[in-house]
Amino acid sequence: MTIVRLMESSPLKRVLLTRCAVFVFVTACNSKKETASSQAKPSVQKVPFSLSIVPETSRGEGFGSSIEMAHDKPREFYVVLTNSSSEPQAVWEDWNSWGYQTVSFKLTNVDGKKFHVSRRPGIFTVNFPSTFLISPGEHQVYAIRLDQWWETQPPLPKTDETDINLDV
Repeated sequence: MTIVRLMESSPLKRVLLTRCAVFVFVTACNSKKETASSQAKPSVQKVPFSLSIVPETSRGEGFGSSIEMAHDKPREFYVVLTNSSSEPQAVWEDWNSWGYQTVSFKLTNVDGKKFHVSRRPGIFTVNFPSTFLISPGEHQVYAIRLDQWWETQPPLPKTDETDINLDV
């Protein structure tokens, strides 16, 4: 179980991680043609990605590294998506509507209440599907700053500090 403290910081809260594990949903657009023979045989498909969360710094904090959510100037952290398969894998680029909300987080507080953290809906003046191809063993790094462009559903409680459990 991972404990995270949510602390008041501007209109949004800062999220401080003591041990890091996060549900991050990254939508991949991996498409393969299937033949009739491949459809006839049931096979176990291995997940083509592994995921890491990398905080910007621990800043010498006694309780470990941190990730924060704040309206103004929260620290960045990184979601690192690694292709663990033997084939190139395509993922949506995040500048378009297909990839804009592909990285999100699921939190559960100690009372069992669940929260979904995702980017706020965006408006796209130029929009078409595009992907980034990740070669075997290579990475796609998403720099994340949980600022005013992110929201939680339902809204986080208005407290100075709240413990949150994060799971992978």
